[in-house]
Amino acid sequence: MKPFLAGLFLLALGIFLSALGWQAYADITQTLKTMIPTSGTVVDLNPRIINTNSGDKTFYYPIVEFQTAAGEIIRFENEQGGNPPAYQIGDQVDVRYDPRRPQVAMVISWEIWLPTALFAFAGGLLILMSGLIFFTTIASFLKR
Repeated sequence: MKPFLAGLFLLALGIFLSALGWQAYADITQTLKTMIPTSGTVVDLNPRIINTNSGDKTFYYPIVEFQTAAGEIIRFENEQGGNPPAYQIGDQVDVRYDPRRPQVAMVISWEIWLPTALFAFAGGLLILMSGLIFFTTIASFLKR
């Protein structure tokens, strides 16, 4: 009976994590639908010291400049930074911005999909594990 309960717990947790992944996907997709695509240029890198488990590290956040459809020049700091930096000064990047508030902008990269992928992978793995537990529990019950 204990493996069956463990399987139920893993199934519930897997469904919960998968639902979080689906919600993250829906949120990002909806946000991108309301934003206008354009091209931007990395004009600077903002170094920030981040405390990690392995000590302090410097992460570099790109400062991006782009022109709106109305001709306004906007400069913003992207939310994702990296060590080493993902971009260099002068790199062209895909940008999306809010037409009502152009300063609300983001660089379009694989990183915006990371929460979705992590939740979906973890949820799917737990659902698969619960299925294996159920299968082995039922198989052992039928052998008796």
